[in-house]
This record gives sequence, structure tokens and C-alpha cells, in this order.
Amino acid sequence: MDHRLALKQATLATLVAAVLFVPIVGLVLHDRALDLHAARVAVLLAAVFLWRYGLALLLHSRLRIALARRAALVAAPFAAPLAPLAAWLARRGKPLLAVVLAALVAAPFLPGATNYLIHVLSLTLIYVILGMGLNIVVGLAGLLDLGYVAFYAVGAYSYALLAQQLGLGFWSALPLVALLAGATGCALAFPVLRMHGDYLAIVTLGFGEIIRMLLVNMTWLTGGPNGISAPRPTLFGLSFSAEGEAGGPTFHGLLGIAYDPRHRYVYMYLLVLAIAAGAVWVFHRLRQMPMGR
Repeated sequence: MDHRLALKQATLATLVAAVLFVPIVGLVLHDRALDLHAARVAVLLAAVFLWRYGLALLLHSRLRIALARRAALVAAPFAAPLAPLAAWLARRGKPLLAVVLAALVAAPFLPGATNYLIHVLSLTLIYVILGMGLNIVVGLAGLLDLGYVAFYAVGAYSYALLAQQLGLGFWSALPLVALLAGATGCALAFPVLRMHGDYLAIVTLGFGEIIRMLLVNMTWLTGGPNGISAPRPTLFGLSFSAEGEAGGPTFHGLLGIAYDPRHRYVYMYLLVLAIAAGAVWVFHRLRQMPMGR
């Protein structure tokens, strides 16, 4: 019965994965036609099937009990001296967090970490920050905000405009754009927080659409659909470009090494990682504070 249940769950998971993987991974645009890469999809589906089948056996069969007993027997001689450490880990949980953070820091330096992969990781961390902010509004406060991404747009375009119009750098503009995005949220909150349920969702959705339409149609200010460029962050005034900003100092020039575009990708990743770690700490502290509770 355990094998039948595991087989059923693995088959269902594989079917769901096929619906996702075939159009996303299997279909590749070539010229004006779509080519089906069946081998790539088959490998992914086989991995999903084997993983789900093994997981189902581990969770729903006697194998889990047997493994737990075997692990207990193996760990018995070491249990007494490691008991204080285990209690401390259960109570604090900080070493595990340190291991995860160390792995994230080391990710761009591992073999096979290309510039594209580092860029994708940076974007992932940016959306992790956005997800935590949305979790505060929707998950903790219970307010269905469908226009939350508008504040992301306000902060991004504010930075680009401040850099273009006033010549501010990344570090100078960062606190200002945070205040502008927060002020926009406060301005929206006064009329909107009097609403609840579907009405709140509709109004916030309209706010997000208004911001999008303004950014697309105000071509004289925002560049319209083409967007607007902004300067890259620097490291204590050191630019990661080949020639430097306006003839200024460069990172590779100060260290006396050859220029490598990879330095810019790694720096951006580590910068976003530091901001994401700070956001996680603020999110955790907010939940522990009386105001957050």
C-alpha cells in the first residue's frame, strides 16, 4: 500500500510539473517557430518523479521509522556530550542561519557561477525583499493590497530622476527614495485604510494601475516604455566600469588588476544580499515588537 500511495503521489506531481515545464523549459523560440526540447523536459520530469516517490516512501512508510531508529542508535554514543549544543541550537537557531548566510555569500565565487546566474540571484533577492514587505501588509496585517508593486516603481524612478536631475549618487539617493516611497504609502493609506475586503483590493489595484499609466505616458519625464537609466552603485566612490564615472577612480585601477565585468555583478549581488539581510532583521524585529504584534 505504501508503494501504491507513493507511486500515485509521484505521478500526480510529475503531471503538474509537466504542465509547468513543457511550455517554460521545453518550448524554445527559434526564428519564428517553436522547437520542442523533449530530452530536457524528460530529465526534469524524471527528477521530479524520483524525488517525489522517494519522499512519499520516506514519509508514509515504515522506512522513516527504521531510519529514525538507526539514526538514534548511531547518535547514542555522541548524544551526551552534544546535548548542550543541541539544546542551544534548538533554542537559538543562529548557527543554521550563519551557515545559510555563508552559503549565500560564497555563491558568486563558486565554480560555474556565471555573470548571468549572479544577476538572476540579485534579482531574486530583490523580489525576496518585495515579498517580505508584501507579507507585512497582506500576511501579518491582513490587508489585501494589489497595488503594492507601485511603491517599488516609485522608489526606482525616484532614484533615476534624482540622479539625472540633481546628480545624486546611489548612496545619497537611497534614503531619499525610501522616504518618498514611504510618503506615497502614507498618502494612499489615509483614504484607503477606511475600506476593507474587496473594496480595499479594488482601490489598491487602481492605484497600481494609475502609477503604471503615469510612468508609461509621461515620456518627457520617465522615458515612457523605454524607461530611464540610473547610475550604478559605487564602492566608496570607486566605479566598476572600465573607464570610471567622469574620469573618477575605478575599482580595478585602485587594486592594480585587469578590468573584469564580473566585479560589478559580484558587488551588486553582495550589496543586495546585505540589504536583504537587513530587511529580514527588520521584519523579524517588527514581529517581536508590541507594535508589530
